[in-house]
Amino acid sequence: MTSRPECSSSIESEFALELARSTARSLFDTKWNVNVEVCHVPGEFDDEDDDYIETLPEDVTKPASKRSWEVPETPLAVSMTEAEIAAAVKACQDPWSQSSDPQGRARRDGDPPPSLIATALAAAEIVQSEPHLHSLFEPGHVTNVVCPAGPFLWGLDQILPIVIGHWESQLPSQDMADLHRIVEDETVPRRNPRRKRGMLDTRVERSLAQGASVVLVTTGEVQLSEALNALFTRKCAWPGLTPQIVLETLRLTHSTTGQLAETEIRKRLPDPDLLKAFGPGQIDAAFAAPTTLLVADRLAQIAGKLTSSVPKLTLDAVHGLGGVRQSLDRMLNDLRLWRDGALAWTDVAASAVLHGPPGTGKTTLAKAFAGSAGLPIITTSYSDCQKHGHQGDMLAALDQAFAEAKQAAPAVLFINELDSFSQREAPHQNASYLRGVVNGLLEQINRAKDVDGLFLFGATNHLGTVDPAVIRSGRFDLRLPVPYPNKAGLEAILKAKLGSEIVETVDVGSIADRLIGLSGADSEALARDALGRARADSVLVNQSHLEMAADQIAPRLDEETLWRAALHEAGHVVVMMQLGWPVPHRVCLTANGGQVEHRPVKSLTLKTAREQLCILLAGRAAEICVFGAPSSGAGLGEQSDLAQATSLAHGMENQWALGESGLIHDPRRTCDPWLQTIPEHFCHPFRTCGLRDRSAWSRPRRSGRNRAS
Repeated sequence: MTSRPECSSSIESEFALELARSTARSLFDTKWNVNVEVCHVPGEFDDEDDDYIETLPEDVTKPASKRSWEVPETPLAVSMTEAEIAAAVKACQDPWSQSSDPQGRARRDGDPPPSLIATALAAAEIVQSEPHLHSLFEPGHVTNVVCPAGPFLWGLDQILPIVIGHWESQLPSQDMADLHRIVEDETVPRRNPRRKRGMLDTRVERSLAQGASVVLVTTGEVQLSEALNALFTRKCAWPGLTPQIVLETLRLTHSTTGQLAETEIRKRLPDPDLLKAFGPGQIDAAFAAPTTLLVADRLAQIAGKLTSSVPKLTLDAVHGLGGVRQSLDRMLNDLRLWRDGALAWTDVAASAVLHGPPGTGKTTLAKAFAGSAGLPIITTSYSDCQKHGHQGDMLAALDQAFAEAKQAAPAVLFINELDSFSQREAPHQNASYLRGVVNGLLEQINRAKDVDGLFLFGATNHLGTVDPAVIRSGRFDLRLPVPYPNKAGLEAILKAKLGSEIVETVDVGSIADRLIGLSGADSEALARDALGRARADSVLVNQSHLEMAADQIAPRLDEETLWRAALHEAGHVVVMMQLGWPVPHRVCLTANGGQVEHRPVKSLTLKTAREQLCILLAGRAAEICVFGAPSSGAGLGEQSDLAQATSLAHGMENQWALGESGLIHDPRRTCDPWLQTIPEHFCHPFRTCGLRDRSAWSRPRRSGRNRAS
């Protein structure tokens, strides 16, 4: 415990610190009505606020008694020993802020709320030097203060007349223009940004026409016109609540000496990133505590509840991720470097699209990343926004989700159902509607990229149907395939879900074998079913519980069906080897059939396309050779061998001019996006295999003749 309080400032200069302190003190020269929390000093800004004054209670407009800030009282700590100071701090008393006079100044009726004091201190941070102060009052000077924390706009609108008056008193009157304040009106509906933009343009233009200078406060959510942006002489970011602002506010609200036990207060304050998320109500609630240390404790307590939006799940609890875990770990490492000031945010890979078949855990991955990073996650989706109504309401809901994420930054914004933002050029009935929606999303993503600490994640089952402009580099930097888990991943998921409620002799590996080719969500469903069966029997989970649950999720196939599936997959592999293709990564049988995983082919020639057709049809041919007739497996569903072969043959004839039809391109029948990158799996009968990118199989087939079918 130090015997003297520390004095430090996050504000860049001594001039800026003193101006911030005197600006906050100027609020005390007016009597504030606690019911309406507004004030007015007669004789100041009367022309502007005459109508408003008439609506205020009489006592609001009475000047408060002046305070004497220049003669602080002697701290009680001066007459105390180190041990006594330590004991007082342990009891949450601050002997540096208290004087020996028990009648020392405490908060009085008519004092400004702590949230407005903090707002004044934050507003003063836009003036970091004396030249900055002079430039504010230069004719034609336009300063834009971007305040993403919307709740502070109301407070700024209330205190700016007093703040501007105080700043004006610090300068000689000659050659000084009137400084007009313009605060974005949040009562204008979000779905009408054009009206709001036009109102701001008009108000700034009128002020400049009068030879005034302007302080324009905006949330940053409304896209300002190019003409208005060109007028800005300075653009400042709203700092939010910072440790330094907390300390300076405490000097005015809780200290009779002007001093504080800064070391202990800073130790108790929450992380600065969490302080930035505080709103006026939370500030006032915390500062209602009687001592400086209790205020710090209350701020930490509130911050702990604010972090309740941080998921408890972490990446360590998610299994079967494949290579995607390494990419997410690199993002977490970059986040740590940025927090330490060792890396610029522009160098952080802060966006990724998670894509893969349903049930592989894309949403869970986004939440686990946020939990590992210790960041809150804000989620939205196409359907979440669309349910608000017509296109304007939908775009307003999308805007609200981005605004919430920006205010909470550092944070994670997760957009699900990215495939619903389908390609704008695709011919469909609602093309004009969808074009506006996708354009709105692009605008939001572009503006979100400028927010330090904001990670953007998207998820889709069908990557190929998402508008390319949405997922291009610069908007989503990484494309991370989320595959079905392998056996080790399935076994880890089962063990994690079952926990200690399982008999030691249970063979979880045999159950994982039955689940190969299924998703992690299927594994969790199986574990829940087994746990429910065990609870009904009032025992731990045993092998029979798992087997019965597995029969529901992945029923066993009969021997004849498995034999046919094995032969079918072997046919694919035999033809691949005969044609000189690389050895497949994996060939396996599952409870639903078989699967061949091979290396992708990046482009096609006539030779490789024909070979691809042969391989796709080899499973059916193998069944004919051995059993004398094929089964329905090769054509079972839109993702089957025959469906892929049909689409491939159509592409050869009508898209790539590799067939017998000559140079032809039929724009009415665009082949599926999987043909742009040949898939890594061949389908098994009775059920399609899992793809690393299921977007390849998303589009419905059109009827029509084709040689390959």
